[in-house]
Amino acid sequence: MNFQIIQTITFYFFIWVIKPIANVGLSLTYYSAYIAIYLTDYVLSLFVRECESRNPTIFYKLRKILNKHKPYYGVYTEATDIILAQGYNFESHKIITEDGYILTIWRIYKDVTHPHPHPIIMQHGLLDSSWSWFINNDKKLTLPYILADLGYDVWLANNRGNKYSIGHTKFKSVNYNQQYWDCSFDDLAKYDFKAIVLYVKNITQRAKVIYLGHSQGTTQAFAYLSNNIEFQDHLKCFIGLGPAMFISNLRSTFIQCAIKFYIFEIIYYLGIPYFFVFDDGFNVKIGALCYMIPFIFRSFFFEITNQLCGFPQKNKIDLNRFGNMVAHEPGGSSSKNIVQWMQFFRSKQLQYFDYGASQNLALYGQRDPPPYPVDNLKNFTIPKYFYLGTKDVITDTDDLGKMLNKLDQTHMKVEFIDDYAHLDYVWAVDAHVKLYPSILRNIKENQN
Repeated sequence: MNFQIIQTITFYFFIWVIKPIANVGLSLTYYSAYIAIYLTDYVLSLFVRECESRNPTIFYKLRKILNKHKPYYGVYTEATDIILAQGYNFESHKIITEDGYILTIWRIYKDVTHPHPHPIIMQHGLLDSSWSWFINNDKKLTLPYILADLGYDVWLANNRGNKYSIGHTKFKSVNYNQQYWDCSFDDLAKYDFKAIVLYVKNITQRAKVIYLGHSQGTTQAFAYLSNNIEFQDHLKCFIGLGPAMFISNLRSTFIQCAIKFYIFEIIYYLGIPYFFVFDDGFNVKIGALCYMIPFIFRSFFFEITNQLCGFPQKNKIDLNRFGNMVAHEPGGSSSKNIVQWMQFFRSKQLQYFDYGASQNLALYGQRDPPPYPVDNLKNFTIPKYFYLGTKDVITDTDDLGKMLNKLDQTHMKVEFIDDYAHLDYVWAVDAHVKLYPSILRNIKENQN
């Protein structure tokens, strides 16, 4: 049987059978827990009297424990409404890339009648989304809020195929379209980075933007600029959190096992189109269950996050907010993009997608995929600021050193953040003390 037919069968089996079954199973768990909690609360209320608030009984204490989890803050609220509730001006914009993908970018600001000269683009990492920057949702802890309060015009981008950027000009229904999901890292680099930068410049009518990327957000910029170094003229400065040009020393045990056994390649070649792209209802139920049954769901999903991103034992994430986090995260990505990241690790270089010798010959004119010409980044001369956590298992000091050797170092600063892992740059509750003041200084220096 033709392998493409097998992929198509698996694709539709996943869409029409596996996903609905998973949704039904999750729904049964969610509604069972929901009914049990409220029924128990009602039964307990029959034993509780008003005076017991002064002289609590066991029933009162049990009720208090149950009600502690309600109303599951932020779980049932749209991410955009959570931001609006903080009192900022908020806009959601649609960007159409050259190949027809529809991206969503969020804009927040206090006042743009007298803005700083250069708007700020914040680009998320792999499997992430624009919501990731708002995980703590506290004006003192959250970088976009801090920037907006200082008068900056802040734009939070989403790559193709994450939960906030699902759409295409040619396809009416992208969820059931194999062509839509046939996008790799090469497409993020070739189309998304360019489209986002030029769109923000056009809307704001500013000559340059400040680009702040996390993880893959830096990688797609490096890849595009390596082929189009003159594009740096659109950027005032470049800020990289956990920057990733090379990941040959990746130390996540889970990902190393997945690479060894070709787990993501199997998923991709069988025709399963995406990874961690959930429907809103699916996310909401998981988020609520993290509050309802925290010892199962919160522990389980936190451990998944831990395995993927390798938090140190004393992580800096507020687990009390974890239900709110997973109600809107992760953003997800195409399986093809994940596979290309596995190829980066195996090849120890930033290279184009490897389709196999025969397809590579047809597409690239050679048996092996060509590397991105990162040596051209010696001409990447704008100010650059890089931050790396000492506990980051995705990018480490060796890979950082290899990356720095490819860059112009005339206008470059590197700062190491003690005990920070790969998500701590964005999610840590102490980032406003350990990391953001330095970022703010660098942004301020480049607002002229």
